[in-house]
This record gives sequence, structure tokens and C-alpha cells, in this order.
Amino acid sequence: MKPIFCLALLLCSLFPMERILAVDAPLSGSNGTSVRDGWVTVVPPVFEGAINNPLKGFREAKKDGYGLLERQYIKWSDIEVGEGDSVERIIAHTNKITSTKGKRFEDLNVKLVPRVYLDWNGEIGSEKDPKQHWPADLHTFDYDSPAFQDRLRRLVAKLGEAWDNDPRIFAVQMGLIGHFGEHHHPAPMAQQRRLLVEAFQKAFKHKPVLVRHTDPEFMQAGFGIYYDTFAYIDREPPQGSKDQFPWQATHVYPQIWKRAPIEGEVEYNWQQQRDNAKPKETFGRTPDETMEQPAYRRYMIDKIHRYHASYLGWIDNYDASDKDVLAGAGEVQRAFGYRFVLEAASYPLSVQPGKNLTVKLSVRNTGSAPFYLDWPVAVGLLEPVSKALVWSAPLSGVDIRQWMPGEDWDSAAFAYRRAAKTNANEGKATLPKSIAPGQYIVALAILDRQGGMVPSARFATTNYLRGGWHPLSNIGIGKSPVDLKDPTFDSPAFDDSLHYIVPEKLRSVKTPPLPPVKAVTPWTPDPSTELINPWRYWTLEADGHGHGLEKQILNERGRVMRVTGDFGKSSSLNYSFGNGIKLDRGRYRFTFRARGTLGQAVEFELADDWRKVSKEAEIPLTQEWQEHSIEFKIKTTFKDETSLRFRLPRDAKGTFDLTDTRLRKTD
Repeated sequence: MKPIFCLALLLCSLFPMERILAVDAPLSGSNGTSVRDGWVTVVPPVFEGAINNPLKGFREAKKDGYGLLERQYIKWSDIEVGEGDSVERIIAHTNKITSTKGKRFEDLNVKLVPRVYLDWNGEIGSEKDPKQHWPADLHTFDYDSPAFQDRLRRLVAKLGEAWDNDPRIFAVQMGLIGHFGEHHHPAPMAQQRRLLVEAFQKAFKHKPVLVRHTDPEFMQAGFGIYYDTFAYIDREPPQGSKDQFPWQATHVYPQIWKRAPIEGEVEYNWQQQRDNAKPKETFGRTPDETMEQPAYRRYMIDKIHRYHASYLGWIDNYDASDKDVLAGAGEVQRAFGYRFVLEAASYPLSVQPGKNLTVKLSVRNTGSAPFYLDWPVAVGLLEPVSKALVWSAPLSGVDIRQWMPGEDWDSAAFAYRRAAKTNANEGKATLPKSIAPGQYIVALAILDRQGGMVPSARFATTNYLRGGWHPLSNIGIGKSPVDLKDPTFDSPAFDDSLHYIVPEKLRSVKTPPLPPVKAVTPWTPDPSTELINPWRYWTLEADGHGHGLEKQILNERGRVMRVTGDFGKSSSLNYSFGNGIKLDRGRYRFTFRARGTLGQAVEFELADDWRKVSKEAEIPLTQEWQEHSIEFKIKTTFKDETSLRFRLPRDAKGTFDLTDTRLRKTD
């Protein structure tokens, strides 16, 4: 017997394999693996490229590019035709819209962000192309009545029942109010915002809720933002409007990104049409230009980091078939949302069946935003040769929502002033008693909790196997491990095998029969009797200098509108007859009742859209209702649209009430 072989036998008889390997020694070759005191530590190489991960990036599913999100506008009348309609209509419609090019979203690992809306652009439209989508039993443009508030609350409850546990839904854009559901024309009034906060918080426990503007009620509720002019320079601080998202996110609500996603769209029409967009100084005129030109790309990435954006639309319309454009898109993709670098992972050299397997993780989020859903990190055991999954379980004690990116972006340094910290987590999972003793590869995966607990999101490491698992190194179950060669890895950049599971009880829901509906009679104007739609909203235009100014609807006889608070310098209450609708030339009589703070007065004006045309009267306010009648003449046709405007007192606090508004043509 040779001396070396005898020495090996002697060592094996005196010391178990765990003791032999309990020194700094490679366990599986070149993968940054070491063993100390019975623990294996793996430092996997960082994957430097972009990863087509879910819940982030470009807001359109692309077959050959980056993007695993879809935003869909949903007409209210498509999911509720009347008061007695059921939640099944919402689910059936969701089934219809969660397919693209013949494939289901779940098979493509694509998620949906829906927005329900009523009014597309303020126009009535035509029979073939309607722009209003109100249920048949609600009056068009009626955002103010108690009946509408009740329906609003009940619809949101049904949306939550349909979507809060639907794995296809990532987040929900609030929508519902105003043109395109963007909370303008009209903006939701304060009492309506409070109703919406209560309804959405009650309905959605598992999905982020997103709103268009940083209204205080929405920000206190922890809602996210969909901002429709992202990176537009004229709205950037310090010159940009103080009521827009960039200024608010910089000076008023700098932490909102920690609770819910920041998303939106990039307004390329303005880049092409408006001189103040400065396209050559910002991000170009088209998505392809943004991706191709380094300076444009840098400008966009700067804003993504500054505002902690998770994903954006419109910018997704880049040409993925152009390799230079796709390479630029990859750089932008890296900046969006979360990016989890697995700096190290440790686990015991061996574990007995039925005992806890402990995994220690060191992870740093080098992206721009957190991960917003409660998805678990799982540990798995792979068969060493085939790499087939033998067993897996979620790690308790690991919450990836706490893996925060850096903060306080420095554009000059192109880095966060407070860099992302390394998150040290320790998770445990109990091995089954029945697992066969032997050698396995330890692997990690981030699972889609609602989507069947299957792998989905990936770490930024080269240790990756197609199908969603990140192999680390070997482990012994019930016995000491033996040395293994490094497995062959796959690229984590794109993996079209990833998917999630939608319960059959959702996919099997069919469109229900139409319920009985008592339709309202549509209102039509008649110049000789009435031109003001009694159901149509009046909009409060606050100038930003006042504080707490709000419009209210009082529960008195008829519809009483109240404007109360600090009027600021140029606030007004306005009525538009519709998008692009202009009164004909001629004489008119406008009657109404008003009351308000004694000693104050409002001015009645005619306006062409936002431009003042003429001051027609000054109305002194009294504490009791007073009837007023104003006659005016329109001499020339307006350019854009006719508006009636009550200019509120300047630099004062008070109350103005208005009711019984009537307008007819007198010649």
C-alpha cells in the first residue's frame, strides 16, 4: 500500500469530512466558494448586463426586447353596465385583455396595470367612436351627485374583489375621475379624494394603488404616482410648477417612492412640438433617439434615478430589432426599479433531514426603487447532475421589500449621495424528514407569491439556470458533501421559460348575462330653454397660492356647490360646455343663486378656454341666498371653447356657494 493512500485513510478515520473541509478551501472550484467552521460561503460573480425582470422597466411586453408590463385603459361601461352588475363581468373582461398575440400574460410572465376611466377627452364622440363610457344608469359628466359617490365606492369594492388576489395584476391606477382618468377636468374634490382613499385602501391589501397627482390625502395613504410627462424639462425644478410631481417629489414628498411605485409616461409629442422641451438638451424627440444617443440616454437615466422610477410607458416604443437601440435600452433597463446584487450567501456544509436549513444572504439593491410586492426568497435543492429541482421552500425572515436602493441622487456625480446599503438577512426553511440523504446543489429563487409560488425575479448574478434558480454550491443532506465541479450557467438577461400560474377559477369565468338596467334619459341642450347640463361638473381652478381651498357638494335642495378656504390670488369656479364646444353668437341670460362670506364679491366672466374674454358683472355676497340674472352678448365666435367663470375674491379666505344655474339664448 502506498504511503499517501495510507495517510488519507488515517485522516478519514480520525476526522469526519466536515472537519477536513472546515478550513478556507474551495468547495466547487472557481465560483468564489469557501468553507469555514462548517459553513459554506459563496460570492457569486455579478452579472453586469440588463435583466428583463418583472414589475419594472419598459411598460410594454416585447418579444425581443425589455418589457414585461402592460397598462390597459378599461371603460367603466365595459365592466359594469348598471348598478346590479356582478364582479364576474370585471373578471371576464380581465381574462379578455390579458392576452397578447395569442398568448396569455401568465405564459409570458407579463403583468397588468389597469386603469378604469369614464371620460376619454371631454367629447361626446360618435356612435362608432364614443368618448364617454358611463354605465347606462348614470348621467354623463355627473361626478358630483351623491348617487355617483355611492357607485364609485361600490365599484372600487368590486375591483378589489376581482383584482386584489389576481396574480396578473401588479398595481392599479386609480383613474375613474376626469379626462383619461388623469384627475383633471375635473380633479377629484377633497371629499371625493377622502372617499377614494377609504375605498381603495379597503379594497386593495396586496396591490399598490397609483394616482396622477400628489394630493395630500393620496400621499398620506401611501399611494404611488403615474406621472404623464416624465422628464419634461419645463416641469422640472426649480422653474417647474410647484403642483407637479417633480417639485412635489423634491420638496414636499421626497419619500413617497418607498411605499408604492413611481411610474408614468414620457411625452414625446411635446418633445417634437414645443420649443421649451429643448429636445437636444434633454432626451431627444423619439424613443429610438433616447436609446441611441449617450447624452439623451444619460439624461433619462438621471431622472429615473432621481425620482426612483420603476417603469415608464411611451419610451417603450423603441425598435428592438436595431442592435444599437436595444443596447441603449439595456442601459435604461438597468436603471429602472430594483436590481438585486447577491454579494454573498452562506449555508451549513451539511444538514440532517427534518432539520432547519439556514441561509444567510448579503444583498444590495443597486437599482433605483424597491420591490413592492411580498414575494418570498426560496431555497431549493437541485440534483447535482441534471440540475432538476428536488425540494424547495420559502425562507422565513427574508423580506425583499426592505432591500432599498440609494437615496438623494447627485446628478453631477451620477450617483446617490447615500449609497445603497448591503442587507444582511438570515432565513430558515425546514427540510422534509423524507428527503433522501445525498449530495445536492443549494439554489435560490425569488417566487411569485400569488402566481403559484414559481420563480420569477432574478438576482444580478451570473450563477443562473434557465427556469429561475440561482445555484450556489453543494451541500450534504444526512452526510458530508463531496467536491463538485461548477455547473454550467445560463444568462439571466432573458428567460422565456419563466411564467406564473393563474387559478382556473379565474380563467374559467365567462361574461355574465346583462342585468336589468333602468337607463337614465340623456340630457341634451336646447338654446331656448336650457344650455347648462344640470349633471355636469364645475371645476375649481386653484392658483396654488391659497392653502386648503376645496370644492364641496352640500346636501341641500338641489345641487349646491361650495368653494371654501383660502382663495389665493386668482382662483375661480368654471363651467365648460364640453371639449371644443362654443356658444353661438347672440344674446344670453344667465341666472343663478349665490351666497357667501359677507362683504366679499365674486366676478362673473366669459372665458375662451383659460383666456378671459370679458368681465360681465360683480356679484356682492351675502349670508342668505340671493337670486341674480346677468345678460350678456357674444359678438364673435370663440377660438377654443366657451367657459363661464366666477373669479373668487383675491387674497382672502371665505366661502362661496352657488346653485340653480340656468342659461338660455334670448334672441
